[in-house]
Amino acid sequence: MVVDRSLAVRTVAAVFLSLACSAVLLRCYVRVHVVKAFGWDDGIMVLATAFYIMFSACMIGGSLWGTGKHLTSLTEHQAMVAIKYWFLCDISYAIASILSKVSVSLLLLRVLVDPIHRAVIYIVVSLTVIVGFVFFILCLIQCSPVSYFWTRLEAESAGMGSCGYVTAIKVMLYLFSASSACFDFTVALLPIFVVRKLQMSLETKISAVCLLGMACIASVAVIVRIPFVETISSPDFLYATVQIAIWSNIETGLSILAGSLATLRPLISKITGSQVTGPLQYNSASARLESSRPSRLPFGNQSSHTQLTDLDFNREGGPDEVSSDRQTSAASVHSLGEGSGDWSWKDGADPNSSIRVFQSWNVSSSYRNSHGG
Repeated sequence: MVVDRSLAVRTVAAVFLSLACSAVLLRCYVRVHVVKAFGWDDGIMVLATAFYIMFSACMIGGSLWGTGKHLTSLTEHQAMVAIKYWFLCDISYAIASILSKVSVSLLLLRVLVDPIHRAVIYIVVSLTVIVGFVFFILCLIQCSPVSYFWTRLEAESAGMGSCGYVTAIKVMLYLFSASSACFDFTVALLPIFVVRKLQMSLETKISAVCLLGMACIASVAVIVRIPFVETISSPDFLYATVQIAIWSNIETGLSILAGSLATLRPLISKITGSQVTGPLQYNSASARLESSRPSRLPFGNQSSHTQLTDLDFNREGGPDEVSSDRQTSAASVHSLGEGSGDWSWKDGADPNSSIRVFQSWNVSSSYRNSHGG
């Protein structure tokens, strides 16, 4: 009979913390030094990692005091300290998990164009955030006073507080697991619909789907954890709940790891010297932008001027991901349509202001980053 699972707790926390932190550091390097566009999704992922560090550190600390061991083998003080670490794990897990999913959502919203696809992301991430926040609040207020969660094992503290909401916490953990799995599977499937209509090679499509859908691997840990939710009401709490601790840590670590690996393509291209191909391609001097989406441009003759924003642009000359920071390029746009002279009016357009066209354009651009990069 296994009486000590503390080594497994420490090992899992240390391994996945190392992997997640390494991926986030590489992500920050790519955003700051390679593409020079550090966005909201990056900042939120860094914040998620900070709480994940707290989560893993508390897991390791708890394992040194008694997490993974039977209560009968611990002193009163050891059990109290271990349960205090567990409480901090609960709080930090909820925050890290929520933030990592918000970051992945923002990353996807940077490349999703279809309103339906964007709406789906908004719905699933909102559901996950709401359920996760309720779970966080319940964990925070389950005992009154809060410290009674870990001091209740002390003889002198007996009867000096109360704890409840155990059933509610179990229900919310089930719901949080379900919403997280739904989010992860949605993140895995949406990229398939995004890239299947794009004009790129099959190899590039597969690569794009894998990169954008990597966060779904965290759903495996979520599903594995579900059968162990009932253990949180066990009298032998520190020993019985080890599987919840381990799989919760793996889930959050995988979410941060996968969400960060999906942003490293520019670094791989820089190292290998290969050029990333995709639906939009640019270089530092001029670009050809092909799109089936309608463009609304000021009326003029065949050569007109406009401003393009949020370009998928790499200052060093290579294409890159869409930046969440607004960038501006002064551009000269020339119609590739037939004929000469002024463009024809599109039905329903205002003749005093603009026309609406579906065409391909040659875009000569000079890049300027409004954030001073």
